[in-house]
Amino acid sequence: MEHESLSALNQMAIAIADLAPADKEKLGAVVSVAAPEDAFHVMQLTKNLDFFDFIPAAKTAEDYGRYMIQKSEHFEYDENLADYYDYEKYGRARMAQESGWFVDRGYISYHGTLSMEELMMENPAEQVQADFQMGGLE
Repeated sequence: MEHESLSALNQMAIAIADLAPADKEKLGAVVSVAAPEDAFHVMQLTKNLDFFDFIPAAKTAEDYGRYMIQKSEHFEYDENLADYYDYEKYGRARMAQESGWFVDRGYISYHGTLSMEELMMENPAEQVQADFQMGGLE
């Protein structure tokens, strides 16, 4: 972003400043995966953070499985059965079903239907509609 205009950088900074601290941390993980080329793409990612889940404490498949079983509220966790859970196996199985990555900040997964490139476009929904009308989507 060395060649960005001051205006573009200011707009990006304003968009990021409005985020909650946890969302700023999530954005950092999303940016490391999406590799945006400019400030506009970062702003688009900021607008689309709801399509991502971020677990900062997860650094391995076992960490991710432990989080999902114990803390995600997807399951009723029973401490009496703690020795019987295979956190790593569950974490790996779950990761195989979703688009997710371990980054230096934790585990980030994407649950949208657009590609990362489309997500960073000016109006991703319009692009999908245009592709569909032109026969680009099957």
